Amino acid sequence: MLSVLIPTYNYNTFFLVKEMHQQLILEDIPFEIICLDDGSKSPLNIQNNDINKLSFSSFKSLEKNIGRSAIRNLLAKKAMYNWLLFLDADVVPAKSNFIKKYLNCFKKDRTVFCGGLLYEDKKENFRLLRYKYGKKHEEISLEKRLENPEKFFFTSNFLIQKSVFDSVTFEEKLTEYGREDLLFSLALIKKGYKIEHISNEVYHLGLDKNDLFVSKTKKAMENLVFIDKQTLIDTKEMPLLELVRKIAILRMTRVVGVFYLLFEKLAIKKSSVFFLNCMKVSYLCHLKLKHE
Repeated sequence: MLSVLIPTYNYNTFFLVKEMHQQLILEDIPFEIICLDDGSKSPLNIQNNDINKLSFSSFKSLEKNIGRSAIRNLLAKKAMYNWLLFLDADVVPAKSNFIKKYLNCFKKDRTVFCGGLLYEDKKENFRLLRYKYGKKHEEISLEKRLENPEKFFFTSNFLIQKSVFDSVTFEEKLTEYGREDLLFSLALIKKGYKIEHISNEVYHLGLDKNDLFVSKTKKAMENLVFIDKQTLIDTKEMPLLELVRKIAILRMTRVVGVFYLLFEKLAIKKSSVFFLNCMKVSYLCHLKLKHE
């Protein structure tokens, strides 16, 4: 009935799998939990191997890294049930009725369900740029998510029918961090599927340090340029690309692009979402010049 699919990389996901396993056992339904490590060779996989001791649960580490999109597609291929629940390895359900809430969604066809994201308001998180960014751009109320369903689709917590997933899949040309969720959500809408948001949140636990998060953000901007060059998306569907296009019309691309290193340093030093967003625009301009 339900396949829980968890891609991981250098992360101990046993706690999440154990929580999912307990909730699924209580619901007394046919299920499986499949966790795949994307070739990290991490010592944390020693703990992850304990997943294999749980009933209907498996963990395996790939020999080679295949990328964020490809590993999700592989997980879906391995799944045996008709409903797929995708969870990131570094999340934990906010409520003990998490699985029960998703089971109530099985009555609807051709609909993808997004549960939402939360961030823990802990003292050690307050100075982290990843926490600030998540609170501002990802911890979105249900009311706002319902207003713009595809914009707030995140791969970290969603339920989908296997038949729907097989007709869309993730874009495997994207191997680095970022923007695979955007392409996937737009592909769902174009194929006539509905994205429905519900209140069934998970907490995002694995918060990167500032320098690593900024580095990942730059990778996401590189993916955005790749998506644009490959015409995988209409520029008008991505506000950042549309802004960079307008900057180009004003012939300001070179001027704006010069400042990305300054914005990068300020974003890291000050844990500033404002300077991170400035860096995104500036770095996109830099990349556009680089690829001309």
